[in-house]
Amino acid sequence: MRWQRGWVETEGARGLRRYVGRYRNLDGTKPKVQLGYVSEISLTEARTKLEAIVRELGSRPQSSIRMTFSDYWTLHYEPRHKLGWSVPTAAGYKSYLRPYLTPEFGNVRLADITPERVTAFFERMRAEHERSVVTKLWTMLNAVLEDALYDDLISKNPMKRLERPKTRLPKKPVMHAQFLKKVLKAAKPDPLQSALLCVGTFCVMRTSEVLGLHWRNFTGDHFLVRDIAWRGRVFEDQTKNRERVVYIPPATRAALRRWKKSATFTKPDDLIFASEAGTAMSASNVRNRILEPLREKLRLPVPHTFQVLRRSFATRQQEHLKSVQSHLGHASPTTTAGIYAQAIDAKVRQMVGRDEGQILSSAR
Repeated sequence: MRWQRGWVETEGARGLRRYVGRYRNLDGTKPKVQLGYVSEISLTEARTKLEAIVRELGSRPQSSIRMTFSDYWTLHYEPRHKLGWSVPTAAGYKSYLRPYLTPEFGNVRLADITPERVTAFFERMRAEHERSVVTKLWTMLNAVLEDALYDDLISKNPMKRLERPKTRLPKKPVMHAQFLKKVLKAAKPDPLQSALLCVGTFCVMRTSEVLGLHWRNFTGDHFLVRDIAWRGRVFEDQTKNRERVVYIPPATRAALRRWKKSATFTKPDDLIFASEAGTAMSASNVRNRILEPLREKLRLPVPHTFQVLRRSFATRQQEHLKSVQSHLGHASPTTTAGIYAQAIDAKVRQMVGRDEGQILSSAR
C-alpha cells in the first residue's frame, strides 16, 4: 500500500455532500473512509487526510497481512480470551478447532477467507452435523473474524451478511415421569446411586457441577455450587456461571444423608460423589457404571444422562420459566460473601419440592 495515495470521491444529497476516500487493499478490496462534508473542508484537505490514512495503513508489518487463521488464533485470539475460559471450556474450543476449522481455514490467510468459502464450508457442515455443532462453529469463526476486523487485519467480516445455515432439528430427548419413577425406585437400594440420581433429577445441575460437590457445599436445604470436576480432576471456583445456590428438596436431602452414613469419605473437604480412592469421579465412569446399566436394565427409551434429566425437568416445569432458569443456573447471579445466608426464592422452593413430591408420591 506504500506506493499509492488513494483517490477522493463525493457522495450524498445536495446540501449534504461529503468527501469519501478509497484505496486498494492487498486483498483486492477497496475500502471507503469518510473524510468530511464538502461544506466544511476543501478537496485538498480531503486528499491530505486520505494520504495520511493510507500512509498509516501502509506502515503495517507485512507479517500481519500474511497472517493465517491458525496464526491469528494462536498468537492473538486465544491469548486475548483464555483468561475468561475454564479448563473444560478451553478443551471444548480445541475439540471444534482441530477437526473442523483448522483443516478448512488453518493455512488460509485471513484476507482470503471470503463469503463464498465460508458458505461452502457450512454447506458441508450442515449436511453432516446437527445444529449444535454447526452453531458452535459459526459462533467461533465469526468471533475470530470480528477480532481480526477490530485489529485491522481484514477490511470487513466475510460473515457479516451471511444467513445462519438452516440445519436438521436437534434431538432433544425427554424422560417422562413414569420412567423417572422406575429409575429412582431401581436405584433406591444403593445409597450412592439413589443420592446421585435424586440430585440429578431434582437439583438438575450440570454433570461437572454434581461431581465437583464437596460435603461442605451441602448446607441444610441447598448446595453452594463453586467447583467442578472434569476428567477426574477438581477445578475450584470454575463453575460456568460462577458461585450459585441450588435448592435441595426434602426427599433428596434424605437420600444425601443416607448416603453420607454409608460413604467412606465424609469430611467437609471430601467429595460427595468420590471414587473408591477418594478422588473425583469422571463423567464417563458415572455413565458407564451407573447410568447406562440402569438404562439397559429398565429398557429406557431415551438416553439416561444428566443433560436429559435437566431438559426433562425444564419440560415438566415450563410454565414456571423464570424459576426454572434460576434453578438450572442459566442466569448469572451476583453473589456476595454472605452467600451462605442467602435466602432461596420461595417460588423455587415450591416448584422443586412439588416436583419431587409428584414424582415420588406413587413410589411411597
